[in-house]
Amino acid sequence: MKPIKLGLALLGFSILLQACSCEPENLTKGLFWGFNKIAGEGYFPSPELIALGGFEQVEVAVNHSIVNGEDQSRIELKLYNGKSREFLENEANVARKCAELYAANYSRISEFKTIDIQFVKVDPINPENYTIAEYNFEVNDLLTKP
Repeated sequence: MKPIKLGLALLGFSILLQACSCEPENLTKGLFWGFNKIAGEGYFPSPELIALGGFEQVEVAVNHSIVNGEDQSRIELKLYNGKSREFLENEANVARKCAELYAANYSRISEFKTIDIQFVKVDPINPENYTIAEYNFEVNDLLTKP
């Protein structure tokens, strides 16, 4: 079983066990710790990254693939409804900072070629209306200090 699928299975199992556990907080902490060990430390974005843009929600997706012998592995961060002043004034700069923070904190970052940062803005009145701004970064560029 792939690490991410195993982690999702553990997460589902934890939700099932929480209903009958006397100490669900301890069980959740243990399963979260286990998922971090499987997916890698820093898989979930840090509070600092979330605060950088004042985001309401964050989603992470990873994709490992080789196409015609070339590594196409990528991480996709979807950051919803940014509200910070810095985000509103310079979205591209915040995208770069988010990619740098994520790369610095994720222990398995070197296994990936690119990080895609997607800023999703959802209309609060009609959630079917949304916009997406996407920024792509090469992992090697983020790991190499000038």
